[in-house]
Amino acid sequence: MTQETMRWMLLALVAVALTGCSTAHTARPLGQGNHAVHVSVGGPIVGIGGQDKVPIPLTTLTYKYGLTERADVFVGWHILETFVNEGNAFFDIGTSYYFLDQRGPRPGLSGAITISPLVNKHSGWASVDLQFTASWFLDPGERHLLYLGLHNFLTPVRSQLLSTPVYTLSPYLGGQLRLGRHREVMLGAELKWHRPYADTTDMVLSWVGIANRGALSFVGGVTVAFGKRDRGEEPSAEKQEEAPAETPPAEEDQ
Repeated sequence: MTQETMRWMLLALVAVALTGCSTAHTARPLGQGNHAVHVSVGGPIVGIGGQDKVPIPLTTLTYKYGLTERADVFVGWHILETFVNEGNAFFDIGTSYYFLDQRGPRPGLSGAITISPLVNKHSGWASVDLQFTASWFLDPGERHLLYLGLHNFLTPVRSQLLSTPVYTLSPYLGGQLRLGRHREVMLGAELKWHRPYADTTDMVLSWVGIANRGALSFVGGVTVAFGKRDRGEEPSAEKQEEAPAETPPAEEDQ
């Protein structure tokens, strides 16, 4: 197999992984004025032809900022993909919104949209990822988070750079452990199932899926939050309720 063939096959692999190659850092908001740096490493496990399957360590570096108590904006850089096929410029621009609070067994719900251009000296390509996440804190201290969701990956801008379907669905399940005095360090692990409806039996790239369907992807991530105030000093979005005004004591009759 030639080096050029290997390069294009790796790009095809990357195209599948791009349907969500980082953990779902949009499950819960940062809070207004807070910043965060998020790093994710992982991807699908794949083999070429009859070779042994190996994990592909796709790496994403993301910066986030809390616009409001519920809305965040973020930019990301896909590090490995940048250096594939004689160099690509590949990055994310996105925003997320936490629109439904957790109440008992009812999960908190968030949505995110990410636009990801990929360009090099030969061609260009872009994708849009619409992401929906349901999440539950499992303890009163909000240190253990469980979440599940869907990536809805669209490629309205197509070119010869990558051959991808117009639409890809990828469900995911993950968890997060929040450490530190103010829960400012967040460790995450996530399992994704890319295109569970696709039969991969006869593909040159042999994916690890379920019953030869789709591709499983394992991703780990670390988020470190910092900002204008310490995390945990202010109530989270679902706890911000207006306190009733105190009634002044009645004056005694003279």
